[in-house]
Amino acid sequence: MDEYKKYIPDGETIYPQKADSLKAYPGKNRIMLEWQIIDPKVDVCKVFWYQDSEVKSVDVPINSNSEYVNDTTQVIIDDLEESNYIFTIVSFDKMGNTSIPVEIEETSYGQMYEASLVNRVIRSKEFLPETGLTIEWYRADETEINVELSYTNLSKEQKTVIVSNESTSSSLPDFNVEYPFFYTTSYKPDSMAIDTFYTAIQEERVAYYADITHIFLQNTGDPFQLGDMVHDNRFYAAPGWKTNAAGGTNGNIDILKNSPNHVLTLWAWSGYSPISGFENGKLYQTVELEAGTYRFDALVHGISSSLNKAYVIAAVGEDLPDISDISSALASAVVPNDIKEADANKPTLSVEFILTEKSKVSLGFVANIGHAQETLYKKVKLWEKR
Repeated sequence: MDEYKKYIPDGETIYPQKADSLKAYPGKNRIMLEWQIIDPKVDVCKVFWYQDSEVKSVDVPINSNSEYVNDTTQVIIDDLEESNYIFTIVSFDKMGNTSIPVEIEETSYGQMYEASLVNRVIRSKEFLPETGLTIEWYRADETEINVELSYTNLSKEQKTVIVSNESTSSSLPDFNVEYPFFYTTSYKPDSMAIDTFYTAIQEERVAYYADITHIFLQNTGDPFQLGDMVHDNRFYAAPGWKTNAAGGTNGNIDILKNSPNHVLTLWAWSGYSPISGFENGKLYQTVELEAGTYRFDALVHGISSSLNKAYVIAAVGEDLPDISDISSALASAVVPNDIKEADANKPTLSVEFILTEKSKVSLGFVANIGHAQETLYKKVKLWEKR
């Protein structure tokens, strides 16, 4: 049986088991190597790599390795520059016999990679007092893990939410719009990476409209306060509101509509109202505002099915323009026809305008009203964009 030995006078060559199932996992200035050894004679594995113009190595004891679980050995090579590396692993037994070397290539990532990362892009952000902040996101990059977003809630507490890479929308109902929010996006350059990389933290502020109604406007509705009775114990003047003769003759608050809260109105009815119709009837308030962006809202209660012409309007000065001169206004919105009082979802008509300097501004309504026509409003609001 030993006849073959005379042909190998230096003795037979013994090869310990080589590193089997070798894998490499990239990290931040480090790389983790993993392999399997089931040969009980293997005492140590030596890992070699080239760095800083020299060959470096580390010994990985096999039998005493605390990471030695289910025949699997792991070692992390630290302090690596951001570069590509080739690692060679050789197994040794106690007699000094060496295995066939096994090689694997992997990349160590660092500052250059992290500096190249960009935060996930926000498609839009909208704040509404009723629903809070809604953020719409563009689709995530394939290497993105998630977004970590921190904000201040209504109780002025710091909160953090995680936005997954599958999500395209985030809702923060308790967002405090007086404060910015901050976010950073995390990435892994490879699905097998042992480290997560982060973009620089980005600050975002949310433009919003602050309710300044109570500061500038009077008698704003729900309910409207009554002035002098104008007609038939039903229609009254509207304290705090200015009107011309056409707009005010029939009265501007109807106590039977939306009772008991009443509504603001421009209206006419042949054979019943003091005048059966009018042109350029005006109902408005004049305020003085600083330079800025503003929005005037009118919540509709009802509009007749036929309406000659009516506008919600904002205009510089202490009066409203006629309908023929509506283009001179800062902003205007056409009042639509046929909004029934029984409709569940009543529209809010809005005009947004910009002032470049402190100005007097008139806010309200102008209308051409014919027989059996009316415009009815439940309340008005004034907002400032911040």
